[in-house]
Amino acid sequence: MMVAFALFSVAPAMYMKDIVDALGSGKVPTLWQFFGVGLGIVLIFAFKGLSFFGQNFLMTSLGLKLIRDLRDQLFAKIIKLPLSFYNKNTTGDLISRFTTDLNCLNEAINVAIAGPLRDLPQILLLLWLMFHRSWQLSILTLGLIPFAYVLIRKFGRKNNELTTKRLQKFSDLTRLLSEAIAGIRVVKAFTMERYEMDRFNKENDRLHHYFMRSIRIDSYSYPILELMGGCFGAAILTYGGYLIIHKEITGGDFASFLITFFMLYEPIKKFNGFILKLQEGHSSATRIFEVLEEPEPIKDGPDAVELAPLQKEITIQIEAFGYGDKIVLKDINLTLPKGSITALVGASGSGKSTLANLIPRFYDLRPEQGSIRIDGVNCRDVKLASLRRQIAVVTQEIVLFNDLVRNNISYGKQDSGMTEVIAASKAGHAYEFIDRLPKRFDEEIGEKGVKLSGGQRQRLSISRALIKDATILILDEATSALDTESEMEVQEAIENLMKDRTSLVIAHRLSTIQHATVIHVLREGQVVESGSHGELLAKDGEYKRLYDLQFAEKKTEGA
Repeated sequence: MMVAFALFSVAPAMYMKDIVDALGSGKVPTLWQFFGVGLGIVLIFAFKGLSFFGQNFLMTSLGLKLIRDLRDQLFAKIIKLPLSFYNKNTTGDLISRFTTDLNCLNEAINVAIAGPLRDLPQILLLLWLMFHRSWQLSILTLGLIPFAYVLIRKFGRKNNELTTKRLQKFSDLTRLLSEAIAGIRVVKAFTMERYEMDRFNKENDRLHHYFMRSIRIDSYSYPILELMGGCFGAAILTYGGYLIIHKEITGGDFASFLITFFMLYEPIKKFNGFILKLQEGHSSATRIFEVLEEPEPIKDGPDAVELAPLQKEITIQIEAFGYGDKIVLKDINLTLPKGSITALVGASGSGKSTLANLIPRFYDLRPEQGSIRIDGVNCRDVKLASLRRQIAVVTQEIVLFNDLVRNNISYGKQDSGMTEVIAASKAGHAYEFIDRLPKRFDEEIGEKGVKLSGGQRQRLSISRALIKDATILILDEATSALDTESEMEVQEAIENLMKDRTSLVIAHRLSTIQHATVIHVLREGQVVESGSHGELLAKDGEYKRLYDLQFAEKKTEGA
């Protein structure tokens, strides 16, 4: 379709020679001859329009399919990347790659294919016709191409630099927007609306500045190329007149050549836009493929096997583990027998959550750093999905989705029937408040469960863990942010959740883990004490100090 478009675009210039020469010879064509030429022109433009429709529709469809597939790949990639990736990249920046960068790349894809396949054949055909009409004028015209190339390359280089900066500024703006929306309660509580507006306005002004610079390049490149084309057009007109006077070419040759030259100038100008769009697309593609080419350190090995259900114990042996140069855990040797409740306590930053995150391989232990084994099998040697199917996680930071209550409960087991959903909600002490909702299990809970209280959200997350029916349970300070009444409800739900499961509990409130099989006290990434609640109190060590601090706080609150 693009080649046909190029052919039908050149056809009028080919016609022109015979028309002008016929008129110049003094012979008057008949009306039917004029009608025949007119009909030919109508057909040429009809087929030109049809071929444009075909190539434009097919090209746009192809571009959209490519972007759709790329968007799918991008989402699949970020879902698989480890938590360490999200520690380095902001939500706003990632969203920007899905929106601005992909849209920019979509435009570049359309231009990148249309440029070579539609405009290049047209340029070649027009050049051939020009040489066919007058090689002398064609030599003069070829002087246009190096000048145009130099200017287009210069404009493209400047635009590429600005596009990279503009896309980064758009990411910064999206980050500010997402942070302000996510933290709107804090913004309002501290009356920081004006501060946030000022921050946003400054970033928005910077983004506007880079947009205007790109528009300036796009705008002044056009008249410069127009002026250059006009100068060459004047030179061709003068030299063409000289050739006609000396009878080296006919008036038809010159008319055909002149039309061809101005027709050639249009696709050359389009190449300017083609280069600018291609540079923008290159910048966007670079940002997109930075994510797509991000290594996946946590994935199934070539010989990974299915992990059998836990039968005996989990053993954790860590020589040293950290983030970058910072060591977070060292000299850890723990055993979690099947059915036991193991608690981790310690001050903030002592490594409790990091240790818990290593079991489901949210972060990965390299062989020289240590190993986590389930019934003697190294977690690195099993399929990741089979490992995580056996683990349920309930955290202090509750993550719910803007979906129905029943879909949130069955999130980890989507083939669950309503009987299972209801049973899980009852065991998780969530059924009572769900039953009071207008649509009960078909109620939408809002973004992050905003329609529910903190205790209700936590009980819903416990119900989600219950329906998964995993053999290993990780509780990361699941009650630390709740009031006393909510904590009692949630604690009962947690006790139901821990039945017949191997549990690892991270606790801030020591009163919640007094029934644990064993308690490990961490300080600066090391286990400094281990034992039951009574044994640790008797030791009068770090655990006793933490316990006394909390007991003193409760007495103060009671007073």
